[in-house]
Amino acid sequence: MKIKNKKFLTSPSDLNNFVSCKYLIQNEIKFLYKEIKRNEESIDQKLLKEFGIKHEKKHFDLLKKYYKKNISIKQDLTEEERYKKTIEAIKKGYDLIYHAYLIDGDFRGEADFLIKVDTASDLGDFSYEVYDTKITRKPKPRHIYQITAYSYILSTIQGILPERMYLIDGADITHQYKIKEFIDFYHYTKKNFDKFLKNILKEKVYPEKCSHCNFCNYTDECEKIWEKDNYINQVAKINRSQIEKLKKVNITTVKQLAEANPDKLKIKINKQALKDRISQAQLQEEKRETGVNKYIILNPDKGKGFYKLPEPDEGDLFFDIEGFPQEDGRGFEYLHGIYFKGKNDYEFKYFWAKDFKKKYEKENFIELINFFKDHFKKYPKAYLYHYNSYEKRSLRQLASLYSSDFPEGSNFVDTLLRGEKFVDLFLIINQSARTSEKDMSLKSIEGVLYNFKRKGDVKKAEDSVKLYDFWMASKNENTKKDIIEYNKEDCVSTYQLREFLIKNKPESIAWYSITPEAEKKSYDKKPWEEVEVELLKALDKKEITKNPLTQTIRNLVGFHRREQKPEWWEMYDRMEKTHDELEDDAECIGQCILQSPKPEKVDKGYIFTYQFNDQDYKLKKDSSVYNAHMNTSIGKIDEIIEQSPNKNIVKIKLGEKKYKSMGEMPSLVSLSRRGAPSIAVLEQALNRFVLDFINKKGSSYKSIIDLLNRGNPDLKEIKSGDQLINESEDITDESVKVVKQMKNTCLSIQGPPGTGKTYNSAKIIIELMKDGKKVGVSSNSHEAIKNLLSEIERQAKADGFTFKGMKKSNSTNLFNGEFIIDIIQDKPINTRDFSLFAGTAWFFSNVRMNQSLDYLFIDEAGQVSLANTISMATCAKNLVLIGDQMQLSQPIRGTHEGYAKLSSLDYILEDRDTIPPGQGIFLRETRRLNKEICKYISDSFYDSRLIPHEVTKSRSLKLGLKNIEDEGIFFIPTDHFGNSQRSDEEAEIVSDYYSKIMKKDFEDENGKGKIEIKNITVVAPFNVQANNIKQKLLKKYSEDTRVGTIDLFQGQEAKIVFISMTSSDAENLPRHKDFFFNRNRLNVAISRAQNVAVILFNPNLLLASANTIHEMRLMNNFCKLLLFEIKNEK
Repeated sequence: MKIKNKKFLTSPSDLNNFVSCKYLIQNEIKFLYKEIKRNEESIDQKLLKEFGIKHEKKHFDLLKKYYKKNISIKQDLTEEERYKKTIEAIKKGYDLIYHAYLIDGDFRGEADFLIKVDTASDLGDFSYEVYDTKITRKPKPRHIYQITAYSYILSTIQGILPERMYLIDGADITHQYKIKEFIDFYHYTKKNFDKFLKNILKEKVYPEKCSHCNFCNYTDECEKIWEKDNYINQVAKINRSQIEKLKKVNITTVKQLAEANPDKLKIKINKQALKDRISQAQLQEEKRETGVNKYIILNPDKGKGFYKLPEPDEGDLFFDIEGFPQEDGRGFEYLHGIYFKGKNDYEFKYFWAKDFKKKYEKENFIELINFFKDHFKKYPKAYLYHYNSYEKRSLRQLASLYSSDFPEGSNFVDTLLRGEKFVDLFLIINQSARTSEKDMSLKSIEGVLYNFKRKGDVKKAEDSVKLYDFWMASKNENTKKDIIEYNKEDCVSTYQLREFLIKNKPESIAWYSITPEAEKKSYDKKPWEEVEVELLKALDKKEITKNPLTQTIRNLVGFHRREQKPEWWEMYDRMEKTHDELEDDAECIGQCILQSPKPEKVDKGYIFTYQFNDQDYKLKKDSSVYNAHMNTSIGKIDEIIEQSPNKNIVKIKLGEKKYKSMGEMPSLVSLSRRGAPSIAVLEQALNRFVLDFINKKGSSYKSIIDLLNRGNPDLKEIKSGDQLINESEDITDESVKVVKQMKNTCLSIQGPPGTGKTYNSAKIIIELMKDGKKVGVSSNSHEAIKNLLSEIERQAKADGFTFKGMKKSNSTNLFNGEFIIDIIQDKPINTRDFSLFAGTAWFFSNVRMNQSLDYLFIDEAGQVSLANTISMATCAKNLVLIGDQMQLSQPIRGTHEGYAKLSSLDYILEDRDTIPPGQGIFLRETRRLNKEICKYISDSFYDSRLIPHEVTKSRSLKLGLKNIEDEGIFFIPTDHFGNSQRSDEEAEIVSDYYSKIMKKDFEDENGKGKIEIKNITVVAPFNVQANNIKQKLLKKYSEDTRVGTIDLFQGQEAKIVFISMTSSDAENLPRHKDFFFNRNRLNVAISRAQNVAVILFNPNLLLASANTIHEMRLMNNFCKLLLFEIKNEK
């Protein structure tokens, strides 16, 4: 940024700063006016710039050998002269322009290269594309902002937007990007940036802590402001949501919070958390007034804090990891450090990644695990101490990621977990002590608790990451030493913290240990571990490794165990937390207090009533709940009644049998959801296929091999590659013809929203049964299965066709059909007795069903993992996948390599939005979406192939609203602060519109009517907000109101859909942006609507710094909704 003639001259770097933090721009301006100073630029930052210049020059020398007609724009000219020279070079048609200078009003910058391409433009039969060089090995979102900006400015010169733009990274790899995937996001942020600068003197921006603080050049300046104001964000453990809620009751300083009375504050913060924040504020305020550091030892709950501290052992290890952030959210673990007692004194050992490649990360992991194996064999009573959850989480992920190459590593990490060898000192100190520091980071508490003084130059983890990035480019040995020294100091400090805890542990509290039986059991090899090892060894045989499918199959081995582990890990992690801490976990309802030991007797059971504090929660009516600390079932939620402040009620129902076996209900309990289901049957079926692949090249399961090959289906009369159906004919008749021609193969049918995939599937299945075929029907849930079975029975009755079918059920998901019976008992089924078979993956994966059916239809296949698809497909000769990978996919929890993390449809289509005409069937007519909604959905998600059916023209509404018309998509911008998973503001707007449109007129293909509850659907990304809106609507309307998360309503439709996006801004998102802005979720949410879709979100969500390039693409897609903006009717 520069100031010239009282104008701000800005660049893409300033735009990057703006989306990172508005106050950063304020600081830049103050810096230009010499009011403040920047943080000092480090030697490594200066060296990095020098390497960048050399890297850029190297590529110019390489490029000019290929592009003979080239020019370099001199950098010592004025900006205007450089721009003029660049324009001249562009008009003369130089092949390569180096140091091109581009200006768009007050916005300007230098592109490393413009390279001529053959695309015609206003310049003639050619145009230009932008290339930029970066020394980093990992292209970052700020680099994309930069080249998008240059590409846009270039478009104002040549009259067309370039199709592509390029980054050349520090490893000399050229990355290619489509500009259309980023341009809307760029325009939105640029427009807001310009508006901000125009009103800079009027803008009242106060600095708030954000994710960019760790990388900012002005952190010292903001800290001065906060310290001067004694601002409330200085309180340790306080989060942004709590800050905003406290500000609403005029508590803005640490002092005000320290003096507050928790019993008199009317605020939606759970009571214990509020008391803890007040106590913390009191400690910090005392330090501010006296200048003396202080800590207090707490009296932890039984089983927490000091109760979790093991007896010291001479073999104890003190462990720390340094990770480099990646696109997939997992850190690239470039350094492991261990501090431990050697022969004479304590030693430090490290494992260093030689380059930013998985190969070296894997090598480190293998060496580390081998070290652990030897060490714990020598010291079986030793423990592995670390600070906070990163180390434990990272080892879990590495174990999963490399399990197919190093199964022994995965198994040994499981052994350490089962033996409870990981000791998180962050958890223990947080439950045992409170300090006068502003946070509980190791760097903050070490000086207060045990007077640890660091000597290294690296002060925080973010600096270590930057230095590793620099080291990859420079291989500078001093830089490497600095990073390793930082890691060592973390390990030593962790050791000294452990010593502090030993010294302060009350004698009345015994050392923590597990029973000898449990310890012995932790080292026992599990049967599935041995099976996995044997399969992977067999897949390593030379003749098998030549098969192109081998690597994908290797990655699938062990999928179900890896996928199940995170659920078990979370369950065990919750068992370590206090009731207070579980109040902050939205997966739980924490600290529930029993109101009476005597239950209320109801039909077929008993109800116990508990009271709980205000908190965010996802559990809802009919959720099965478990005691979070014991992992034991305690019933089902019958009702939740919100009665703020802190007097909410949850009623838990127990059946007669459960009540008799329970004994007494706990007087204090934290509720959580049930753990992971058994996966043995699925795992065995997958292994059965893998073994067949090893021994027979998969010949017993040709349909699975065809699926994995991702080729065209093997059909009797249609040549491979030819279009499968004639789109001018009836789509259902055409589909029946294709399915009947299948030769032990796999076929995909993609059905976008409202295209009648259920009707189509039912028709095909009936025609196959008429031919005497045995057909299986499965999906990702019993509800989806029942939905398809209902349509099959409806069509069969209308057609006068009778058949015998069965559904594998349990007492809670009975079908109760006319032709299809429910079978509950787990006993062998004689396939000769039935034509139709229905059930979940567990039923079809059973060895008793192996190759017993002619066809298996998997509905909602976009939500079924590739591994589960293979497990099920072992039951049939032909596999038909029905679904839409552009709608919701199966949430993948585990860490998997390669294609193992995909659904079957995602695997087949790779990165394509629609299936090619020669590979599968695309149902192109939607009977749900009207013309306006269909155009947005079709253009955004389906390559413009989706069209509205004639029937949609017969539907109309008469809402009588000012801003929301009777057809289309409408965006209502909302204004709120500090909301994460709950927004009362948006809930109020939805409730208001809900009341306004009830009983309004509509007309459709069935005639005229009035809007009722069944015609309106309300969706939100989070269960917490869905519960919030539901509670609000229940004050006026019945339980039948259709409110839930997006996942709940896939496959359903309504005349009007309200979408509440809830969160105030990116800093308050409870999950990664790639979940919140997910294309598939947006598609599903909007495409539930037949006539009107209304989406509410705070535009500040889009004024955010993306963490990954993928997130930028997702946010770009969201920016398209801004075109539908209206004003809220108040």
